[in-house]
Amino acid sequence: MTEKYIIMDVDTGVDDSMALMLAGACKDLHILALTCTYGNNEVEKTTRNTQKIAELLGIDAPVAMGAVRPMIDPPMDFSGGLGPMIHGLDGLGNVGDRLQEPVHPVSELKAPDLMAEVIRKAPEMVTIVATGPLTNVAAFLLSWPELADKVELIALMGGAAYGGNLAFTVEANIGHDPEAAAVVFHSSIPKVVFGLDATMGVYITDEERVAMAEKSAVGAFMKDCLQPYADTYRQLANWPGAVLHDSLPVAWLIDPDTVTLKPVVIDIELNGRLNRGATVCDFNSNHTADTNTLIAMQADREKIIALHLEAAGHYQ
Repeated sequence: MTEKYIIMDVDTGVDDSMALMLAGACKDLHILALTCTYGNNEVEKTTRNTQKIAELLGIDAPVAMGAVRPMIDPPMDFSGGLGPMIHGLDGLGNVGDRLQEPVHPVSELKAPDLMAEVIRKAPEMVTIVATGPLTNVAAFLLSWPELADKVELIALMGGAAYGGNLAFTVEANIGHDPEAAAVVFHSSIPKVVFGLDATMGVYITDEERVAMAEKSAVGAFMKDCLQPYADTYRQLANWPGAVLHDSLPVAWLIDPDTVTLKPVVIDIELNGRLNRGATVCDFNSNHTADTNTLIAMQADREKIIALHLEAAGHYQ
């Protein structure tokens, strides 16, 4: 792969941690900043988790706290729901206390401001990898439109051509801030979308987690971090493993052959009574010929799991 400069905008829980492990192990991905949003949990907790995981992985990049709530909708309630089941009460599978307390402080800049600063100073164009609600990314785009030309790509985990997980047709990252998603999808920056159509097929089995643990102490931590995630998928959906939603954008940057992409026109439903936050996908060739958006429809699970095992071995 060619070298890329990236900003990772995360709501660090379990699957974000796996995505960070992949990115941190790749010598050709230069992480310029880690910006944090609410999503899997409140932003104070996702920021602290990001600090801990970055220090575990040796990622030397500034960490900034960002949005505490959606642009328009009321703040999210983190006291219940599936979040604590999937990500654990601490957001790191209930094993986050094994990690040392962060040494490096959070940036004095808020997330959109840090995005702008590092993009302005970057030696090359920058890719934004977004694995949570898109509030920070939208705030950056609205505040610094003159920097859009320095953003090569937005690779985001979110949405679905078919189905949803927040509601029947609504995926959580998009549904948690539909207006922010609309800002991003209406921007001229090229986008690659990794939604549920592809991510749900990329799960890691118990046996593969054991293999990951044998690679390094980082792999062992990630194995245990994933345990509540795996248990929840097994209990609620009889799924064969923990689904690694947030790893797909990073895996594709490392190896484009890991996913199958289709051109698409995407808009966000903002007014629907039953489907507010849905990613409405138009695959009609008359409309998609000149689109700047691609969506992943399938993923090669074996290749992506192999990338994770290789990445875990990097941290020996």
